[in-house]
Amino acid sequence: MGTFLLGLGVFTPPSAEACAAPNCLIDVRFPLPEDGGPVPANVPGLVVRPPLLESTDVSTLRLLQSDGTPVPFTLADGSRNTQVLVPKAPLVPGTRYRIEAKGLCQHQETQTQSATFTAGPERPLPTTLGTLSVDTPSRGTFPVYGDSNCGSTQEGDSTTLRFTPAAELVPFLPWVHWTVEVDGQPWSFSNHHGLTSAGADNYASHQYEYNRQLLFLYTVCTQYNPPPPGLGLTPGRHQATLQGTLEHADLTLPPLSVDFELTCATQSVDAGTPDGGTAEDGGTPDADPISSPSKGGCTQAGGGLTVLGLLATLRLWRGRRQ
Repeated sequence: MGTFLLGLGVFTPPSAEACAAPNCLIDVRFPLPEDGGPVPANVPGLVVRPPLLESTDVSTLRLLQSDGTPVPFTLADGSRNTQVLVPKAPLVPGTRYRIEAKGLCQHQETQTQSATFTAGPERPLPTTLGTLSVDTPSRGTFPVYGDSNCGSTQEGDSTTLRFTPAAELVPFLPWVHWTVEVDGQPWSFSNHHGLTSAGADNYASHQYEYNRQLLFLYTVCTQYNPPPPGLGLTPGRHQATLQGTLEHADLTLPPLSVDFELTCATQSVDAGTPDGGTAEDGGTPDADPISSPSKGGCTQAGGGLTVLGLLATLRLWRGRRQ
């Protein structure tokens, strides 16, 4: 059995564990305010995110008061495979609530997950996102995400978008999902609560997902092994646009845009890895600005088994035979 697993590459480097994981490693999630803050009584909808690579059993969705009294709601499909509980009446300020759901996962039993929150006063729905600026680009090395290499280190020119949410948006941030476009083409996306109240990346919202960092823009100038899933943006001037969408709200928040420039200075032939090999100038855009999982290595195709998932399945199989 050990030889079989070794042949499949189970003994992968620890870095692979950062973004390749078995289905359902992360269970049902409920985006809610940071630090237990209040939920606006007029929240358009409460989002339920499914387990990693799986789905939610909609028959188990519940919204209850603290004493167990059911709260009437309608159920809607949200973006990116989420479910949205839409209360039929505004929440009652000062009342404690509990939201529940159970995941549908292959190869394992699941337990009902829940989260509690307190309703606060109604808030005006946001009309603006906030402000957006961009750092001065710099040259250096950075991890490039987008496939099963789980963040290969490359060298290039990069910059970071700096987002400051509007005060009126902050109470509704947990239920906002995000996209970044560059020159009108998709660059990256982030799920609900992908940005914190400080405008920073919320890593927990996209852990174990193959995707570029939402606010980090780059062009690869010198490639190292393993090769990146793409070279990013072409050197030159660009415009980045940040769009936020409040789930189940009948409103359009104007996007924010900022101009920036990335360059690749002439580089001497250097290493194929940081310690040796050949170098190659980058600069061509990705075929798909949001990279798809690699066909090789660990995969995150829905319903498929990752390397770690296969190991977990084999352990379960052995346990059933004993």
